[in-house]
Amino acid sequence: MPQKNHQTSIIRIKILPMALLTATTLIACADDANNNTSHSKQQNTQNSQEQRQATTAFFANKQQVTYSELLREMEKIASKLESSETLRDEFKQLQSSHGIADSEQMYKDFVRVRLAFEATRDSGLWQLRWAVTDQQPNSDKIWQQWKQQSNPQTKHATATAECDELSALFAVIARGLGVAEVGLFWPTSNHTVAVWKAKGNNGQEVRIVVPTSQIFLNNKATLGTKDFDPYQQKNIYNYTRQDVKSTDKIPAKLAEMMLMQLTVFAGQSSKQLQQRRNQLSARLGGS
Repeated sequence: MPQKNHQTSIIRIKILPMALLTATTLIACADDANNNTSHSKQQNTQNSQEQRQATTAFFANKQQVTYSELLREMEKIASKLESSETLRDEFKQLQSSHGIADSEQMYKDFVRVRLAFEATRDSGLWQLRWAVTDQQPNSDKIWQQWKQQSNPQTKHATATAECDELSALFAVIARGLGVAEVGLFWPTSNHTVAVWKAKGNNGQEVRIVVPTSQIFLNNKATLGTKDFDPYQQKNIYNYTRQDVKSTDKIPAKLAEMMLMQLTVFAGQSSKQLQQRRNQLSARLGGS
């Protein structure tokens, strides 16, 4: 395992009450709306309505939710996102910049890669926080933190994890959504991101960097950044480790929060999502 020498100390994230989580989310939406057109304001209003609906739409009367149940609901969200003009436009941009094959299968994979990325990145939609942990490059400790909530009825826990743990979690979720060609990449000896191995126009492998934290990157770097060269690593092996079983459970309230965040915000542009990520990171002290 590559040696880690980050100088940042671990600070555990505070568990947020649902009311506070929802309030901060809506405040961020309102701030964005002040700088957008009336169409954007209408979209934010619709998002607020969808958010209220989402809080009761998932796992009614359940205390625990299996990983397979979480994935099933995420797949429904991904299927709806396939019709998004915003995501279609961003896929075209990625095609132009990286040479990804123009096929519906590649687009479907892109939608799921993007969904998993925005969920699992540092200070992303699932409110994970980056910090030095010196754990193994897998997502086991993240799942343990999620499972060990003291009061899932009233509080929503996120977790603290390092770059390799976040990258492994992304790979696990992406694979769960049907994207098999994802693995880990070490741009430096002490840092890890993920890579999606897409199919190129010429049939060859195209490596798309998935920056699960902003370490060594500026606060604008997002999916597909070219600040790291993924071809400097000879092989990027698919991440196939079973970090979580399909029958493993997390509190239903946590799963509801995860799905609510994806339902309401995953259809926003990458620029909007990056702004949200940066704002949350500033509050939580992530990368």
